[in-house]
Amino acid sequence: MTFVRASLYVTFFFVAGACAPSRVILPQGSGIAYPAYASLFDTVVANCRRVRTFEAMIGIQGRGTQTNFSGRVRAGLAKPASIRLEGLAPFGTPGFYLVAAEEEATLWLTRQGRVVTDVPAVDILAALTGIPFGPGDLLAVLTGCLVPESRPLRGRSVGGWIVVDLSGGASAYLRLMGNDYHLVAGTRDGLTIEYGGFRRGMPTVVRVFSTEPGVGRQAGLPIDITASLSQLNLNVQLEKSTFSLQLPMNVVPMTLEELNRAGPLRVPLGRR
Repeated sequence: MTFVRASLYVTFFFVAGACAPSRVILPQGSGIAYPAYASLFDTVVANCRRVRTFEAMIGIQGRGTQTNFSGRVRAGLAKPASIRLEGLAPFGTPGFYLVAAEEEATLWLTRQGRVVTDVPAVDILAALTGIPFGPGDLLAVLTGCLVPESRPLRGRSVGGWIVVDLSGGASAYLRLMGNDYHLVAGTRDGLTIEYGGFRRGMPTVVRVFSTEPGVGRQAGLPIDITASLSQLNLNVQLEKSTFSLQLPMNVVPMTLEELNRAGPLRVPLGRR
């Protein structure tokens, strides 16, 4: 990783496997009221709530009705809404850079010499992946918090699961693994997020798939993306320059509409 500006940090390593062959089956039914839901949920997400900055190498595998893809992305994120993504190619410079420090983002497609500027980061991320996450949402999802600033509203026990409904319409699904509960799945925005490969309470595998027609979709394709995290560095100092780009003079502007027409992950992403 090239973003780190500190010598002390937490590092995890994970070797990515293939996409999970089957999706998590979430419990159904109203269940039984679970009075201790708030304290349990706060304990489960305590680690991810403390994450201020995040770096990782992310192996991405995706599947749709007409598209299969895989690649690697170097990611840097910082609260409240800063992001840097580099789509790594098999050799040479990254295929794309995406940066944002405030509301507006810049996407540079290096192979085509095209650039998208002055567009909200959530719109660019939705065009690249089909998933409408902004930087804060992406940080919460990747670290296992499911949603930023999550507030538990009610909880119930259903068939060995503890289901906690959160403010904003999300639901967290907790299961006992060994001696501790983990947030192993969640629903939000018409999507299901599945977590696995826990290390020190943090997930190293995050799967996101669409569960409602027309939600988390683009170009008619359902979304099913698995991200495998390695070289994970938390709460390191990231310089302000991490979230900016020096563009060459000869880049050609590209509109968000043109990027959307390209479809999810049709921009160059290095094959593994």
